[in-house]
Amino acid sequence: MLQLTFNQKVGLGFAIIISLLLVSGLSSLWNLNDINGSTSRVNETAVPVVKESNDVQIQLLKLAKLSSLAFNAENQDEIASFKKSFDKGAKSFDERYVSLEKLAESDEQMKALVIGIKSNYDLYRYAVNEMFESKSEVLTARDYMLEEADVLFGLVDNVGASLDEIQYYLPPEEYKDQMDLVIGFANQSITLINNIFKTIDEIKITQDIGRVSEGMGDFEWSINDSHSWFVKGAEVFKDFDEDDMLPAAFDAYAEISEYIKKTPSIVDHKKRQLEQIEVAKQKLSEADSAVTQSIEGLDELLKAADVRFNDLQGEVLGSLDFGFKSSIVMLIVLILLATQNFNSMRLAIRKKMIDLAKLNAIGRSLAGAQSQNIALEEVLQSMHEKIGVSQGSVFLTNENQQLEVKAHFPPKAIEAGSGAVKFDMGQGVLGKAAETKKTIFVPNTEKDKNFVSSAGGQERALLCVPLVDKEILVGVINLSGDVKNVSFADSDYEFVSSVARSLVTTIKSIRMREVIEEQNRNLEAKVEERTAELRQKNNDIANMMANMHQGLFTITEGGFIHPEYAAFLEQIFETDRIADRNFADLLFSNTTAGSDAVDQNITGVDAIVGEDEMMYDFNSHCLMTEMNIRMDDDREKILELDWDPIISEEGEVDKLMVTVRDVTELKALEAEAEEQKRELAIIGEILAVDASKFADFIGTSEDFLAECRQLIEANDEKDLDIIANLFRSMHTVKGNARTYGLSQVTDIVHEVESTYDDLRKNEDVLWDQKQLLEELSGAEDIIAKYAYVFREKLGRDGEAESGISLDPARVSSWLENIKSLTQQTLDDNVKGVVSEAYSMLMSMEAKPLDGVISDVIESANSLAEQLGKGKPNIEIDNAGIFVKSEAHSTLNNIFMHVFRNAMDHGIEGIDERLEKGKSESGTISLDVSYIDDLANLAVRDDGRGIAISRIYKMAIEKGIYAESDPKPSASEIANLIFSSGFSTADEVTDVSGRGVGMDAVKGFLEREGGSIEVILDDGDENADFRSFTTNIRIPASFYQKAISFN
Repeated sequence: MLQLTFNQKVGLGFAIIISLLLVSGLSSLWNLNDINGSTSRVNETAVPVVKESNDVQIQLLKLAKLSSLAFNAENQDEIASFKKSFDKGAKSFDERYVSLEKLAESDEQMKALVIGIKSNYDLYRYAVNEMFESKSEVLTARDYMLEEADVLFGLVDNVGASLDEIQYYLPPEEYKDQMDLVIGFANQSITLINNIFKTIDEIKITQDIGRVSEGMGDFEWSINDSHSWFVKGAEVFKDFDEDDMLPAAFDAYAEISEYIKKTPSIVDHKKRQLEQIEVAKQKLSEADSAVTQSIEGLDELLKAADVRFNDLQGEVLGSLDFGFKSSIVMLIVLILLATQNFNSMRLAIRKKMIDLAKLNAIGRSLAGAQSQNIALEEVLQSMHEKIGVSQGSVFLTNENQQLEVKAHFPPKAIEAGSGAVKFDMGQGVLGKAAETKKTIFVPNTEKDKNFVSSAGGQERALLCVPLVDKEILVGVINLSGDVKNVSFADSDYEFVSSVARSLVTTIKSIRMREVIEEQNRNLEAKVEERTAELRQKNNDIANMMANMHQGLFTITEGGFIHPEYAAFLEQIFETDRIADRNFADLLFSNTTAGSDAVDQNITGVDAIVGEDEMMYDFNSHCLMTEMNIRMDDDREKILELDWDPIISEEGEVDKLMVTVRDVTELKALEAEAEEQKRELAIIGEILAVDASKFADFIGTSEDFLAECRQLIEANDEKDLDIIANLFRSMHTVKGNARTYGLSQVTDIVHEVESTYDDLRKNEDVLWDQKQLLEELSGAEDIIAKYAYVFREKLGRDGEAESGISLDPARVSSWLENIKSLTQQTLDDNVKGVVSEAYSMLMSMEAKPLDGVISDVIESANSLAEQLGKGKPNIEIDNAGIFVKSEAHSTLNNIFMHVFRNAMDHGIEGIDERLEKGKSESGTISLDVSYIDDLANLAVRDDGRGIAISRIYKMAIEKGIYAESDPKPSASEIANLIFSSGFSTADEVTDVSGRGVGMDAVKGFLEREGGSIEVILDDGDENADFRSFTTNIRIPASFYQKAISFN
């Protein structure tokens, strides 16, 4: 009868199963192939596209984040770092895109989407590279501009130092009075030259390229005016300049005057900076648009891949359904065959259970072994009992990778000094087991060709079991016994292999225990050393946290404050209840910030801590950097906050570190310094104006503002006539302030005037008496501030009042009496005395017209520079008119509006004038004549004329004329400019555009008994522009006419 081993029986059973299933297997093969094909298509097309699309999209978002951060870079190093990171990210994106392109090439829809994504990405990358270049240009221009500013600061300091030396010079006693005069001139020069500091600061911070363009003119004005005052002082000082100080001062002025002309200048660099900022903004906007389109394309690609995935997955499910049914049939067959082989398997399982029990017993014995020799002898004993071997030995590798005998069976002592066994790998049974690292069993040495028997010729069975640890040979177990007594089945290979693995584990454990025991002997010293180092570090950190003069704490997940925090935090918040407290309760329980800002901050922290580090960039704008808190005693503190993420190795925000600084005192000092700076600017502006004129400005401005307050307080409802009066008064104050260069007054009054403009033009804007009074208070405060500095700080009020004071009525009476003498015949000597007396009395009561409006004329020149027009030639024929002092303010108000109107609306720009064949500079003429008791002041300019068509169109829009009515005369239309709300300016500025200036002029004159009228030159009635003369008639109470005694 044929004897089969267990493995042979199992093999025969599988052969029968394969034979029976061959037919059904062939039918299923096609189904399996179809499943495999469908699955492959899913894995090769849809799944990789989805994965690669996600990777590309993430990389693109990181690039977008980098480009946004780069736009806010503060220096070239940051730009270079961002550029390097961007280029590296772009390279990674290109590699991923190539992979995505290959994956999508089999699907036309996905292929088209990928091409579109790349096209938008190329636009994005080009725009970002352009933005990098522009941003680099911005920083370069800024650095050059700051270098130029430093040089100018030094040059101004040189001028100031040379003037200071002159001021502190001690002259001979006889020149003391002259020295006081020199000091006055030097003070004025220093004030004017120091305006350069203000101009440089404005250029540094302004984002208005128009203001930058004005900067060079401001520099030249400051230098020239300062130099002019210095020259006046030098003329006096040179007579007693014994130390020869004047050349150094002249050299300092020459140096700064020469330097301001060099190019490129600070203005050029600032313009370049602002231009490149706009380019960088534009390129960043283009980049954002392009990257958004790329991301949208990736979203579409993901949708297409998802559709493809679902379609292919459906095919796989269909194939699986068919395969499942086929598997059921095969399972039935297997069950039938398994039933037939049950008995064989039952016996095999019983043997396995016995072997498992033995293995467990061996494992317990080995686990309890305290020495290597005991473990080896235990294994040899178990092999004898299991297999029936009579002899055995265990060889282990030494440090030279040679085998040394370590145990025998039956047990015997190892001979002292026995060396390692040397053999060639593959030689003999032991060598083959060591080479192949596999168990080798030789049932009978006499019948095995690979075994050379000894001379005795005794039949022996051999078993060699390698001891292996992760493919590394640890040793070999060598066993032998009589053929009749050795019992080794195929299933015993697994048994001896398991025993070998357990032995290897035991050997490693024993050796490891020996190493650990050795290390433990040194561990205590190491622990003490490391503990001392850790204690020192903890002490250093604790000292730092206890002594640093700012609050520092960290926010953990859940919003709680970590127990370790800077001690100074307790002084800032005046509490020791901080550790494990919710950060919002500590920071915001007493804050004066709005609830919306607080909620945004809390939500922002929740969105950052415990999330990806990118969430910090997305939400950091919600974190407050400055806030106020109110203490229990109503004191307020100003706190500055810095928020910094602590990133874990996984790229998540583990904690949020918050730095708190109490800047209450610093802010107070800054406010005080700013107020001093503001006051110095006011002092400079006041010193540049004649004291009497400034006193007159303050007086008239206070009158106008008082009138405005009375009108607002007396009216609870909106009234267009009242609003028109408010306009006229405020516009006049603004114009006078601008005439004298009082910038802070101009700015504040312009804002108040804007409110009145909204009330007039917009019917929906309501009359809010409280708001109007509050805004008016701002204008009153700034006028009061200037008045306080003028009267109290500078004490110039006395200058305005100095001189001989006579009763105006008596002076007028004397002048009338002297006039009557012109009708009489007088001796020549008497005529001379009378003429001289008349001139002296006239100078006390009145001044020539051109002298009265000299500041208005100078203001017209400044306005021309602001408008980019040539300085006008102003020609005045006084015709012997002297304006009385009480009318000076009114005439200044009138001509301020008239001259500004001529410059802004009439006289063309330089290019337009040259195209028309005119000179670059326009001409304004003022001719005086007399009609009865009135003086007629005729004003003309050689500009384009008055815009008749535009005024007519505006009149129709305002409902003054109906479009269907006959068109009025050009003269009637022209005189509409004296109605409220008419202006031919294209836009509203602090110069013009409100339509209130000429209306104010008319109001001033009519209140005093005068008039104003536009007289057109002869011309076409339908022309768009007409040349004209403005006739201003003032009453006799305004002027005195020079008389002749010849």
